[in-house]
Amino acid sequence: MKINIVLLVTLFFSLFKIVDANEYKIEMYFSNKFSTINFPDNNKFIDIDTSAVWKDTNGDYGSTKCFGRILEDKKIGSSLDIFCEAINQNKKKFWFRMERKSDQTDAGIGTTTYLYGEGKYKNFVDKKCIYASKVFGPNAIVNQKCNIN
Repeated sequence: MKINIVLLVTLFFSLFKIVDANEYKIEMYFSNKFSTINFPDNNKFIDIDTSAVWKDTNGDYGSTKCFGRILEDKKIGSSLDIFCEAINQNKKKFWFRMERKSDQTDAGIGTTTYLYGEGKYKNFVDKKCIYASKVFGPNAIVNQKCNIN
């Protein structure tokens, strides 16, 4: 099953090479801090405190901070739920939620939902996008793609 996820993530990352004028893409590079509670049945609750730098296809860049959790269940897989606040180089903010379910904690494909936005980011409110992520120890890379109307 791990090979299937790796192939799926690789395929998703390769899709980012196809450029479409109606697509918005953002790359985020995270530095994570994890706090874990281990349960007797080998399941886990993982608290996430993370920050990232990012760049997008509009030429914007900035930073973000996020808080959330991962529930890791050996029978049904893991579920991630985090909330983020981002700011660009012009001090415009946007807020989003990232969710995913996976049979792995360190990789998967999920959904980003934009919750609020200032300036041009108001146009992203309620937009749902797809992302792929891969965790490398305390670091992670996330590539997101949205279709913009």
